[in-house]
Amino acid sequence: MSTSSWEDARKSYLTSLRSKLKAFYKSEAESGFSPDKRWLNGFMAAGFHSGLVGLKELKLENVSAVKKMTGKKMTQAQERRLESRLTKLCKTV
Repeated sequence: MSTSSWEDARKSYLTSLRSKLKAFYKSEAESGFSPDKRWLNGFMAAGFHSGLVGLKELKLENVSAVKKMTGKKMTQAQERRLESRLTKLCKTV
């Protein structure tokens, strides 16, 4: 894959991820409970394992989406749970 097409794929993935994360956290904030995460988890794992994003970027995108949708920062406990979830998603078998 050429550098340009890889960069295009990365930009496209991040744009899509941001949209999906915002929708997920908006739904969570409005309903008061956490919607099913399986599809979103799979999407994030695919981005990681394809080399489009790293663990640090996935965390940053999640933290940013929460702040944009709720107007508040994640608590330390929420960040630890997120880190644990992302680490499990990004493990290689």
